[in-house]
Amino acid sequence: MMNISIITYQVRKGDTLESVALQTGISAEALKQYHNTYCGLDELIGHNLDNVHTILIPPPEKIRELRENSNNILKQEMRPSRYLFKNFYANNYEVSEHFQKSETENVIITYNVSLNVHETKDQGFIIETESSGFKKNNEIPDDKISMLSLSCMEALYPIAFIVAAQGSISGFYHYKEIVRKCRKKLEDPDNFFVGEISQNYINKFRDCFNNEKLLLEKFRSALIYQFLFPKMEWFHKNKPWEETLYIVQNSFPVTCLMEAEYHESRDCIQTILRGNTKDEYSLQELLAGRRFPERSEDWGSGEIILKYETDKQTRQLLKAAAQIILKNKDKTFSSYQLILHRKN
Repeated sequence: MMNISIITYQVRKGDTLESVALQTGISAEALKQYHNTYCGLDELIGHNLDNVHTILIPPPEKIRELRENSNNILKQEMRPSRYLFKNFYANNYEVSEHFQKSETENVIITYNVSLNVHETKDQGFIIETESSGFKKNNEIPDDKISMLSLSCMEALYPIAFIVAAQGSISGFYHYKEIVRKCRKKLEDPDNFFVGEISQNYINKFRDCFNNEKLLLEKFRSALIYQFLFPKMEWFHKNKPWEETLYIVQNSFPVTCLMEAEYHESRDCIQTILRGNTKDEYSLQELLAGRRFPERSEDWGSGEIILKYETDKQTRQLLKAAAQIILKNKDKTFSSYQLILHRKN
């Protein structure tokens, strides 16, 4: 091991830029840039060390700086790309949603989500999704309303979204075809629910998917789709920023102040996003999904924590967790948690 405290290194037979850089503990590119910055024009390092007799070595404090910068660059390269790529998603994930509300029974919904990703030349990505195996508190729902709701949702699946290269859902793919298939399934006798209540529910459901914009907003406000299809820039934020999020499904979006932090383990990179709501709203407005004409001073607040684990090598999404806490007068009103992890 050479003494890195010396200013120059005399090139020996068999030396390469990589072998000399290895002795200093910095990358070959960093050593080359440092040398070429301070050497004479006749001693510039090109593709190799031909005709180079002396290499300028950074002092110890500069080496520490270069090592730190190199480590930071390496960690950034291990994060997901700034643009969505086909293998970011696994084919199947298991999902659990936990609902906690004061003075009511806690509810856990579990199900599976499958994804089929197609890359296009001009639309970004077409991602076909399907959810199945729904359970409520570890039991298959058998009440009529739950069965009716699941039957209507299953009539929509599989549903294909257009997801931009930057991430986030931007629209439906072949929306008219989705509606046609859904109508046919709802007319099937196997999916028919007799009774006025059932028919009213089905009619209301049909009215919803007759409005493409409204249906798209319902899906985009669903927490599973909002966090399953994140903006890819989230994985590279280094300063606080404002983000518009739905913190209650089928409600209006609110502005949140967010910060990001990144952690490294042996096999994965963890991205943690923390935020608090900035907009003024009452809890009643948020739950009703609309603003009231009368101004309220009884403001609600929300806390958001998002965690993503991605594989270091493949940069694939391994696990995601989202937690939203709604407060009223600084007291917790409800807590929602979503956990998604790759299914082996």
